[in-house]
Amino acid sequence: MIAPRTLAQRLEGARLAALAPAIVATLKPLYPGVTVKELPGRIDISDILAGDVYAAPMIGICLTRIRQPISVDGSFELPTDITAIIVTEDQAIGSKAVERAELAYAIGLGLFEVLVDLDVARWGLASITSPTDAEMRPLVTAKSYTAGTAYYALTWRQSLIGFGEDPLARPPVETVETVLDGEAVALPADLSGWPV
Repeated sequence: MIAPRTLAQRLEGARLAALAPAIVATLKPLYPGVTVKELPGRIDISDILAGDVYAAPMIGICLTRIRQPISVDGSFELPTDITAIIVTEDQAIGSKAVERAELAYAIGLGLFEVLVDLDVARWGLASITSPTDAEMRPLVTAKSYTAGTAYYALTWRQSLIGFGEDPLARPPVETVETVLDGEAVALPADLSGWPV
């Protein structure tokens, strides 16, 4: 049965809250010259039309969907959809004029490379699976395009694993009782060093 826990106790186990900041912290040094930050939610077309400002070039990270498949043993994982919003505009890089779409594709390709790296794509976290189902799509409106800004969403899924408890789990046995020469004797459960 589940025991009550205070908010402070629940926060101690809230590994989900560490995911987006860990991704941001990992990507920042990999993308010099690009703003990498956590967003409170995904950018919607209405945000773009309302004129909200997102300084380009930028990668904004947010968690967009979390589910909870439950295993028979009472454990569960949290498959989490993660979105990287890529914001670009036409700009000069070195002596070359680069169009916003080309720049967005270059940033996106770099993210795909990060996602297939077995170590980096764990974001310094324990108990997390490798990314799956990565894809990149444009979030372009006529208004944002004429304003000189391109928006792309690169999404993938990762699962935080190791949640829950086995309802049938028993505490480990440390001693066993036996009768030796007519007396009940407690012996250590691990008898590997005892003679047969």
